[in-house]
Amino acid sequence: MTWPLGFQDLSPADKQVRRQELDRYAEIAQLSVFLPLALGILHRIMTSWTSKSRSDIYSVIPNYPPAKTQRPGELSARLRKLTWWLGEDVVAFGTSWGQRDQWIVGVSWGLWLFLLCVLDTHRDYLHVTKRFGIIAASQYPIQYLLALKSLNPFAYVLRSSHERVNRWHRVLGVIIYTLLCLHVVFYLNFFVQAGLFQKRLQDPVVIFGVVAFWALTLLNTTALSRVRQYSYRLFFLTHLFVAFAMPPLLFLHALPAKWFMAEALIVFVADLSSRKMDTVVAHASFETIPGTNLVKITASLPHHKINRFREHPGAHIYLNLPAPSRMADKTSAAHLLFEFLFNPFTVAAVDEDNGDLTLVARHRGGPMTAALGQLARGISSGPDASKFPLSIEGPYGVLSHATSLTSGEFDRILLVSGGIGAAFTLPLYRAIVNDNPSAKVEMVWAIQTAGDATWAVTGGNDVHGIMNDEKVHIFLTGQMIDPSVGEGSGVDEGEVEMSAMYRDRRRNKYTSQHNRKRPDLRKIVDDVFMHGHEERVAVVVCGPEEMANELRQHVGEWVMRGRSVWWHKEGFSF
Repeated sequence: MTWPLGFQDLSPADKQVRRQELDRYAEIAQLSVFLPLALGILHRIMTSWTSKSRSDIYSVIPNYPPAKTQRPGELSARLRKLTWWLGEDVVAFGTSWGQRDQWIVGVSWGLWLFLLCVLDTHRDYLHVTKRFGIIAASQYPIQYLLALKSLNPFAYVLRSSHERVNRWHRVLGVIIYTLLCLHVVFYLNFFVQAGLFQKRLQDPVVIFGVVAFWALTLLNTTALSRVRQYSYRLFFLTHLFVAFAMPPLLFLHALPAKWFMAEALIVFVADLSSRKMDTVVAHASFETIPGTNLVKITASLPHHKINRFREHPGAHIYLNLPAPSRMADKTSAAHLLFEFLFNPFTVAAVDEDNGDLTLVARHRGGPMTAALGQLARGISSGPDASKFPLSIEGPYGVLSHATSLTSGEFDRILLVSGGIGAAFTLPLYRAIVNDNPSAKVEMVWAIQTAGDATWAVTGGNDVHGIMNDEKVHIFLTGQMIDPSVGEGSGVDEGEVEMSAMYRDRRRNKYTSQHNRKRPDLRKIVDDVFMHGHEERVAVVVCGPEEMANELRQHVGEWVMRGRSVWWHKEGFSF
């Protein structure tokens, strides 16, 4: 089989025709992205219209049972099984490489773009080479749109948060990088074959392209999960600077891609501007949680801002330290670093009366949590050692089914959290119980040390309600006190009332012995699903990866039996 492409000597007119075809297929590649968006909008309209029509029909029939009591059909059960299967992780060499739906959609979209790269190229080697580059450039504005936090059209259509949409941002990033690798390899081969290698690598146009490619390679390298876990700030800073630098570099490298780069830059600047306008500076107090490496932060927000958090339980914010709150010397690199650090934290509680927002941070060695720990210990030379300004951006990560959870759309709700993950599930639980007191909801909270729960039961955060609520189950999986905290932390076991944390169901009281073990997730899940085949169940988890995977495995067994389940796994790594 011979190589289908060749170097063709084209006339100026033929080159103009090639340029027109390159531009046309690039426009097709970009516009075709919006077809799924249009279908999503159409699906939302049809679903809303169908639901309203059914509601109107049932409302005129006396004593007609609610639609949710009808036994699900075989087709809907199969669709639920397929949806669940698509959401399973693809695991290789002990590492998760995304979900099945990401692979299926990613491969399909990659093949579509590859097809657009070769159609009507007339076996012209340089035409195919240029097509790889221009098709990749056409996806850049979409890539930037997928990364938006506050103005994301994909999140609106999918009724999701930017964290969930970010999954597709990563998929498209791999496709773009693959196309650009082909573009680079094909051009390098052409330079070698034509004897132009040294000459062309000295041209400014080519130099800009080489710099852009290596910058993108650095970005993709730091985006690997192992690198992100090692140093998230390295990934974040690289992402920020490369994302800003790529449009100008590619504009100088390939002038025909100028409109795509202009679109990407506009999206990038619009996102930064909207986030800046949505950021407020609030004065906050800090306190360490005895016996733990947790820091509790209470910030006072304006009335209009606090209302947004009240309406969206389980949301999170991005936190930045303004200059007055930084402990490092103003001339040091550590001080400058905080200009680019925006860490996500879940909102643990909202006090509508005084406008206070409560956050809980666990120190894991990063510069942000280390600085928060210093503030909590009162290391300050300012006139007020109890209050420090914080830049708070949000709310983000609004749970798409939060309204459904509180309105009674689901027959049963199971909330599972591990450690600091309760900062997400506890506000949800409170919102559900407050809006629908008769809701059949259970909350399971596993903690390693007793002190890990102190932030939720002190300082007016509903101490008696949570500890006396028979629907809340707290499991102590480790020791009473975190041994890593060490002596001299000021902790007193009396500060953590274990007798108020573990309930003896036989006497309907709390004891210090009950639930001092790991939660049996299989039994917990089975207890939730055993009440009726027709019931619709919502399962929400926020905690360690191992806990979430085990819980999903047990819930999946019921999905495969045909049960109607809505699943949500909260996390910042999506």
